[in-house]
Amino acid sequence: MPNTTHSTSHLAPAQRKAAPVPPVFIVNTVLRLRKFLLRAADAVVPSYMAVYDRFMGAAHTMLVHSAARLRIADLLVAGPLSGAEIAARTSSDADVMERTMLALVSIGVFRRLSDGRFANNGVSKGMITGATGGVRGFAEFFGHEPVMRAWARLPETLQDGKQAFKEVHGHLAWDWMAADPAVQAAFAEGMSSMTEVVAPAIAAAYPFDEVKTVCDVGGGVGIVLAAVLRKYPHLRGILFDSPSMLGEAKAYLEAAGIADRVDLVPGSFFDSVPRGADCYLIKTVLHNWEDQEVLQILRNCRAAMEPGQRLLVPDFLVVPEAFSTLVPFMDMAGLMIYSGRERSPEKLAGMFAQTGLKMGRMAPLPGVQAVFEAIAV
Repeated sequence: MPNTTHSTSHLAPAQRKAAPVPPVFIVNTVLRLRKFLLRAADAVVPSYMAVYDRFMGAAHTMLVHSAARLRIADLLVAGPLSGAEIAARTSSDADVMERTMLALVSIGVFRRLSDGRFANNGVSKGMITGATGGVRGFAEFFGHEPVMRAWARLPETLQDGKQAFKEVHGHLAWDWMAADPAVQAAFAEGMSSMTEVVAPAIAAAYPFDEVKTVCDVGGGVGIVLAAVLRKYPHLRGILFDSPSMLGEAKAYLEAAGIADRVDLVPGSFFDSVPRGADCYLIKTVLHNWEDQEVLQILRNCRAAMEPGQRLLVPDFLVVPEAFSTLVPFMDMAGLMIYSGRERSPEKLAGMFAQTGLKMGRMAPLPGVQAVFEAIAV
């Protein structure tokens, strides 16, 4: 079982200057506008066209997966290429590549120039390896056959409520990932890129000037911890994760210029959490686990804390009317793949109460996440 959801074997560029954090209301307004426009478009086209786009979702997944796996967006960074040129550089069939690129263009991924060559557009730039906020790794991960086979079990899961990946394959997705370095790397790349975007927002959203030492539980290579310590020079940090992940973290923290302010502590949050901090942080970890595992993690965090100390949980924000598909789809991915779920603020508050914590402040982040504060009682 992994100890983190934002680990990476491809170290994020710690020395890169963080982009300004956009105001929450602007980002959320744009997301709501996007949802409104998509619904408006569906309202004026024949219904079969709107439904067709949705039931061809598996085709969309595999088209994007194939482009990500072959790193086509990387190839186009230097300039446009023909389908035949892309095929030659990826050892692919020229005719199939041309048809695949045209299909990708039709769903808004890449663009076709008047001379027939293909180029990156605003969407495909999100699949350039190493791009800030890029999701190339996730695009590759979610198209792997074991994942697709798990999704195909949804009709049965609707009837019996069982976790799909385990029922189909006989083991957890985490076990599959641990046994396949390429799959693990793709997942880690996706999480790292997304964490790199949200980390400065977490640092800006919470008053870390009120604390002295932050422990990042399951913190991967320390992307969030680095953002927080760089913004607050008075802070010290504890990075808690598996020994193998901490080995990678050393280089990341050195590149970030904060290695001398961080203690590396190996372990598993299912066993215990290190003492010695007055603020604990656990980012997008709880949503990967079912309730009993989450309660165990929270109890271990609370056991390390003194009354009045804080646990910060940056995670996805569940609201009655979602303005993005990301949160509902992540919740379904928890059911079908990871054996986890997204939880509302009310659900989290109840779980905090069961483990010696109480809900404190909630700081929304740009997009679909928030920082939930739990206070030890």
